[in-house]
Amino acid sequence: MAVSGAPSAGVREPLATFFAATALASALFWIGQAVPLVRDNLHGAIGILFLYAPAAAARLSRRPFDYRAAGLRVDPVRLSLAVAGLGIAVTWPVFIAAFLLFYGLVCQSHLALAQYWVESFAPFCGTWLGLRGAHLRLPDGFVLLALSQVIVVAVPEEFFFRGYLWTRFEERFPSRRRLWGAPVGWPLLITSALFALGHVLVDFDVQRLAVFFPALVFGWMRARTGAIAAGALFHALCNLVSEVLHASFFR
Repeated sequence: MAVSGAPSAGVREPLATFFAATALASALFWIGQAVPLVRDNLHGAIGILFLYAPAAAARLSRRPFDYRAAGLRVDPVRLSLAVAGLGIAVTWPVFIAAFLLFYGLVCQSHLALAQYWVESFAPFCGTWLGLRGAHLRLPDGFVLLALSQVIVVAVPEEFFFRGYLWTRFEERFPSRRRLWGAPVGWPLLITSALFALGHVLVDFDVQRLAVFFPALVFGWMRARTGAIAAGALFHALCNLVSEVLHASFFR
């Protein structure tokens, strides 16, 4: 619904909101290094920030914004579950195989280049159990971890990036191509790039640029269903399977 006198679609508001929210999230992260109370509640604080920043930005810019229209809803339930299931079937075998291959090669190699990778990207190789020593194990407090991944991590992140930012960029750069039934275009690429950049700017870990690739999947799910439910569910489950793999293959 248009609002008389409201600014037209543009990228200044979403970009300013992204950098402001990221700066606050980074500040919370670094404060948490010295303040246990902040560290223990970091994900919750950032989740609240991501959920309320769009409303604050819309109020300041006087641009209309609707949470439900931006995808913060459960429906369409069947389509969302089907899309999330498709994502699991397609990506998890590749991810699990890559996980085992990477750590299996790097953590057991004596090559100088591999040692560099160990020191830079896998400093916990000393606890690698290998295929023979591993056993399926859930992380401690798995139920609470699962709830946290859905409510505190996946939903706020998906809403901010694939809900709010996606909606704003879609207003400015409408998606005109279709990929497996989903309209895709600049919003998919921009939000995925910002998702990766945001992760790096919080703790300055360049390895986190790798989240650009799963962000493409989350974005496709948003475009295919028109909501963030499928992406949030898939996002949380991916984080959980990563936690299970680390608990099972590392001491």
